Amino acid sequence: MGKREEVRRRTFAEILDTAGRMAEAEGWQAVTIRRIAAEIGYSAPVIYQHFPSKEAVLRTLLERANADLLERMQTAVADGPASQGPYSAAAAYLQFARSQPGPYQLVSGGAGTGIDASTRRAAAAEVLAFTRRIVRAWAAETRAGPVDLDDACDLLWGTLHGLAGIGSIEDVGFDRALHLAEQAVTALLGYWSAPPADPHGHRPFTDHPKVRGEK
Repeated sequence: MGKREEVRRRTFAEILDTAGRMAEAEGWQAVTIRRIAAEIGYSAPVIYQHFPSKEAVLRTLLERANADLLERMQTAVADGPASQGPYSAAAAYLQFARSQPGPYQLVSGGAGTGIDASTRRAAAAEVLAFTRRIVRAWAAETRAGPVDLDDACDLLWGTLHGLAGIGSIEDVGFDRALHLAEQAVTALLGYWSAPPADPHGHRPFTDHPKVRGEK
């Protein structure tokens, strides 16, 4: 690697690290190109050589956050039985939210991030695909009834997002959120294992088109 390329990579990483620290301290709304430049001792045009806008900085950090979350979930699930996969993945998600509050705000669309839902969902594509595989493996091992994987994935993500919000409340905390997550996942798995009877005679899981919610 040449010296110029080494400097370019170091500056690229420094920009991202600085933006992350700034967000942790003051929130994502405080992150601007000018402030990043001032913090690392460069002019704004130098930052623009690497990122055309603040949004580009945030999108890169969003991609990194999702990669981190995916790795944590994969590690948590790797050595356990498929029947425990959803539980392990849920715990990994909440531990990510607990230990990486700034990146989690990007992933979940927190205040001041300014990243739209479609961009966030696209960035989370591999995480969502892994979640589907976890649920599919759970269903196969436990011989659950037909499971609509889209519904299962959205329900699991929606539940965990809510629990992460509970965990961030100081007088509640993530220990409580993790405890509740075990109960919530048990309830969801119980529903998919034994769907309630429909008084109208409809199948509880169908392939009909539906409105997809955001993560």
